[in-house]
Amino acid sequence: MIMHKKTLQKRLANALVFCLLAVLAVSFLYPVYFMAINAFKTKAEYRATPFALPSQLRLDNFNLLIGNFKILDSYWNTLQIALGSVALTITLAVFASYGFAKLPFKGRGAVYVAVVATMFIPAQVTMIPLYYLMSHLRVTNKLISVVLAYTATSLPGSILLMTTGFRGISDEMIEAATIDGAGYFAVVKNVILPMGVAVIAINIIFNFLSASNDLFTPMILLQKIDKRTIMVALSAIMSSRSADPAYQIAGLLLSALPSLAVYMLFNRFIVKGITVGSIK
Repeated sequence: MIMHKKTLQKRLANALVFCLLAVLAVSFLYPVYFMAINAFKTKAEYRATPFALPSQLRLDNFNLLIGNFKILDSYWNTLQIALGSVALTITLAVFASYGFAKLPFKGRGAVYVAVVATMFIPAQVTMIPLYYLMSHLRVTNKLISVVLAYTATSLPGSILLMTTGFRGISDEMIEAATIDGAGYFAVVKNVILPMGVAVIAINIIFNFLSASNDLFTPMILLQKIDKRTIMVALSAIMSSRSADPAYQIAGLLLSALPSLAVYMLFNRFIVKGITVGSIK
């Protein structure tokens, strides 16, 4: 009787968790569904039936985005900036975090606190010095300026997360690799990266989303139209076509696709990292 009661309670708990996760899944997926069905509608059809499926798949909104707003050029600019900043940030953060987490050196705690403390500096405070620096380096209106800006702002947070994750890696595994003759870079490649794949994947997702969805930095540093990112182009679309919600939704859908693709790509690495960590 007691076992039956415990089994029933467990099933009820599992059912409650399942329902909660289902509600969360619907709340996350519904905006994507809403954008997907309305991006193919005309302005009149959207205003008549915003929650219904389109009567036919019209590509007029997307053709206008590609032809009038050169949305593909903005996509390419955004992709270069996001991938460049993510690659540079993750590379620097992995080596720095490994040092903070596993390598004892004098002043390690003070340096770590100083690095993490820069996270609390508002971006608005640094924007004028940043623009002054980039103009003196003569990289304004060049994509590299935004890549460097994103790397500087994302690095402290990435170091914080990765250092916390790397501290959970077994010291014995690092010592065994060192005894086998592995040097600094070999330890990072063969121990730190495989064991820290989950926290690295999370940082890649966060940094890519931050870089691809930012409006403030590229608007300041990239003032040429041919250099604008997807969010700057989307801002122009919102202001110029405010009376056409279906057209705006098509732009929103296009801007959301890279973030969804990156999450789907690296989600499996997060699961893989959790699995590795559970059996180490």
